[in-house]
Amino acid sequence: MTLIHVLGSDIPHHNHTVLRFFNDVMSVDMPTDAPRRFMVASAAPESLNAYPHLQIEVYPGKRALASAVIAQAADRTQRFFFHGQFNPRLWLALLSGKLRRQQAFWHVWGADLYEEGAGLKYRLFYLLRRLAQGRVARVFATRGDLHFFQQRHPRVPASLLYFPARMPEAAVPVAQQEEGLTILLGNSGDRSNRHIEGLQAIRDQFGEQVKILIPLGYPASNYDYIDEIDTAAQRLFPGGQVTLLRDNIDFNAYLALLSRCQLGYFMFERQQGIGTLCLLIQANVPFVLNRKNPFWRDVSEQGLPVLFSSDPLDRARIDAARRQLVACDKSAIAFFAPGYLDGWRQALTLSEREMT
Repeated sequence: MTLIHVLGSDIPHHNHTVLRFFNDVMSVDMPTDAPRRFMVASAAPESLNAYPHLQIEVYPGKRALASAVIAQAADRTQRFFFHGQFNPRLWLALLSGKLRRQQAFWHVWGADLYEEGAGLKYRLFYLLRRLAQGRVARVFATRGDLHFFQQRHPRVPASLLYFPARMPEAAVPVAQQEEGLTILLGNSGDRSNRHIEGLQAIRDQFGEQVKILIPLGYPASNYDYIDEIDTAAQRLFPGGQVTLLRDNIDFNAYLALLSRCQLGYFMFERQQGIGTLCLLIQANVPFVLNRKNPFWRDVSEQGLPVLFSSDPLDRARIDAARRQLVACDKSAIAFFAPGYLDGWRQALTLSEREMT
């Protein structure tokens, strides 16, 4: 029995984080006789040459990768570990039996668990996907996502697991306390960030005496939505307090951006942006979450401050949260390295070695 790891959608920043983690960390922490196998959807196959300790098969898109997985799955001893699983054809393969329950392990990345699309087509697909999600051998997820998932599928075995967020070798400089607030709004240009609601909430809570930085480089070619954000920003903050960062930002530039902030503000209603939250915690920068975001359970479980967008917020509460972050033992946080390694050791033991 063998295991193939599957990155079924071309999401470069997440996929490279996973590949780097397995190549640099797990190949040493849990070595195997042969390199671990990965099937990856990528339009830039040359970018995957940086992982010599992995055996990587590259496919140009979701359709080609799904077809290859289904062909491999005809051998019923073959197992797959799906990372994120943003590939509708693979969900349908699970539903139809082309992939069987004992062959599929799934690490939830958040978005594939929630149902935000509107319209009949989405509702039908969500129904089918929800049925398929109950047909996996085991699910791995954050505490909040496990709580959400198990309300629908209480009989599916489940384990706590955190995305191996990329962290800098040195801590991000502690944000300087200034007269005004510089706020990071959202972690990408995806609509799930609810940027316009965030701008309105920030205006209501803090007035115009703020600076707001909005990273919008991902996904690419998202011009119409960015224009909507720009229009709202000019209406709510006519003094130019909002900076839209339209281009993709590399990791070091992102760290520099975070070092300018005293607060993160995240309106998404699902688990999302754990990497950014980890970087903010490391830099002792408090953040605001939507109360519907189940990741608050994980943050609270670690004894970290949780600020909600629906609660009254002022500088005093932000400063108190910052002091709490300064005082916490960050080496003990379960979703930081090395804390998340125990979860990965268990996940790989269950998927690679345990026979059903």
